[in-house]
Amino acid sequence: MKNIERIISIIIAAALTSTGNVFAYAAEKKNPAVNSIFFPNVNTEELDAEYLSENGKNKIVLCENGASDYTIVVPDACSNSLFEAAEILREVIKEMTDTVIPVLRESEKRESGRIICIDTALNAPRPDDNGIADGYRTVIGDSGIFICGVTEAGSRNGVYGFIEDVLGCMFLSPDDTFIPKHDTLYLEKTDTIVKPSTLWRDVYAYETVQNNWAAKLRLNGINVEADDPNLSIEELQYEQWGTWCHNCYQYLSPDDYFEEHPEYFSEKNGKRVTEYDGRDAYLCLSNPEVFEIVKNSLAQKIKENPEQLYWDFSGNDNSSLAGCECDKCKAADKAAGGTGMGTLLPFLNKLAKAFPDKYISSLAYLHTLKAPKGIKAEPNVVIKLCSMPGDQASSYLDGANANAKEFKTQVEEWSKITDKIVVWDYVVNFSHLLMPFPNFAVQAENQKFYENNNIIGIFHQASREKGGEFACLRAYVLSHLMWEGSNMDVAECVSKYITAYFGSSAPYIIEYMNLCASELYTSGKPLGLYDGLMNHYRGYLSPENIRKYEKLIADAKTAADDPISLSRLEEIELSVAYAASLQPEISEAARQAALNTVNEICDTKGITMVCEWESLESFNQSSLSNTVKAEKHGLRLPYYIGAGIGAAFAAIAAGAFVVLKRKRKRKQ
Repeated sequence: MKNIERIISIIIAAALTSTGNVFAYAAEKKNPAVNSIFFPNVNTEELDAEYLSENGKNKIVLCENGASDYTIVVPDACSNSLFEAAEILREVIKEMTDTVIPVLRESEKRESGRIICIDTALNAPRPDDNGIADGYRTVIGDSGIFICGVTEAGSRNGVYGFIEDVLGCMFLSPDDTFIPKHDTLYLEKTDTIVKPSTLWRDVYAYETVQNNWAAKLRLNGINVEADDPNLSIEELQYEQWGTWCHNCYQYLSPDDYFEEHPEYFSEKNGKRVTEYDGRDAYLCLSNPEVFEIVKNSLAQKIKENPEQLYWDFSGNDNSSLAGCECDKCKAADKAAGGTGMGTLLPFLNKLAKAFPDKYISSLAYLHTLKAPKGIKAEPNVVIKLCSMPGDQASSYLDGANANAKEFKTQVEEWSKITDKIVVWDYVVNFSHLLMPFPNFAVQAENQKFYENNNIIGIFHQASREKGGEFACLRAYVLSHLMWEGSNMDVAECVSKYITAYFGSSAPYIIEYMNLCASELYTSGKPLGLYDGLMNHYRGYLSPENIRKYEKLIADAKTAADDPISLSRLEEIELSVAYAASLQPEISEAARQAALNTVNEICDTKGITMVCEWESLESFNQSSLSNTVKAEKHGLRLPYYIGAGIGAAFAAIAAGAFVVLKRKRKRKQ
């Protein structure tokens, strides 16, 4: 009897303690796989480049007290982008020192005075290649300053490198450049060669294509020569690439061939199809006639655009169809370890042999993601590898959580097959472009991982929409990291940028960034590309933390001493207000106040999208309320479940109690 009563007591206690609490453990469980970072405070004086005002034995005088005998000289036939770089150098020196140095074509050069010679002006020789790519050589000496690359693009990079690395400036955004002030400029005599850590570099973001900022960031994956202001971000991307991705029908179109040759297209359930589940299907790559048609089509494309170096041949974007399922294709894929690369990579190798002076590329994606067994890539085959699932809180170098480890393994397996990989990296929250996304901690280690594994190019996909969270800072850091390499101190780079951009308010923004980063680290949560606020509601986006962020932004605004700084602070205020508006446990008045802030700032800055597929207007009309409703339900769900379990236990206990009473009566 006592044992039964004890069991009933345990059941009731379990029911009471389980309500809500059993779920709290899972939410608070720590994961040491998340990378950490700390941003130091940087004084504005540290950005003043005082070394430029210090004379010495090994120095030359570029300008002194508003006067200079230098002339900037460019080749007569230089491109618009190189001439623009020379003019920006002139404007920077003028703003730094109030000294005007003219920019002249070499045929206009005056007879006297010294020169800043850019590219091959005045018959200056180009440096030997030696793996410099679009890097450059800079010589600063008594006879003048010479900046020249192996290519004109390298010379342009050299000019912008001179402005940043020698003169101490920072290209903070498409419209903002930090320029220290000096009466006199003393430059150290030097002869240096600078080359990029990554061969092909792109940050896909709205901001990088504005006002030719990509050129100043020394990116070479964006067309900086375009003179049409109406070109879209898509039309300016993928510089050096004749074709980019998901394009097999551009080589062999169903419109042209399916009626007479259905065997050229993918088989599914015994039928040849050009579409499946509402999306384009694939080609039958085991068919030799398909190869000949694709080869001839590629030859024509190359003839029409001979300057393009990379040519991609990839399957269409269809997650419901694993390539062609005819007997030959299935057998080849099975022999390669169950990957669509069993048919695709041999096809690419044949194209590569047919066009040895071009790089032939393809996406490792969906059914072709896995590296094949027993097949090596030709030397001029490039594999574009998408970093999914990935994780923006744990580096690929460590591979310490499941998602990061999966991508790490993919890269390492592919690096055994080819020494030419382009990583397609994802670096923002595509579901919530405005929400805080503290992913700077992993970037240097990711870059090191790329350097260790045959990565020749990186395509950092950020937001194509205007005004994403820390959009300019993220583009700046990633661009410099691809150029300088993994030895770059990301924390110091971020802190210098914040100080240069926000001035007297910078300490509060650095504290805000440290709090975001440390709270993410403490939570141990992964940082996904489609995370909602609730993924981090017990972490860096908790109500308590959002209140702290709001206080830091208020303090930063109080410390701001000019309208420009206040306008820049609105970029951070927008992110915090957006997160605040999504909180499920605040009053509707508080939510509306946060939403008003979001709308006011977006209106001021011309921001119209909150995610890749939803407008701010839609967010106001329905999405916000629907999201909050779902969040509230998610918060209550554990309690509903707990209450259900409690009720079930209580029913069991009550039943047991009734049984006991009946037994007692029978005994009496």
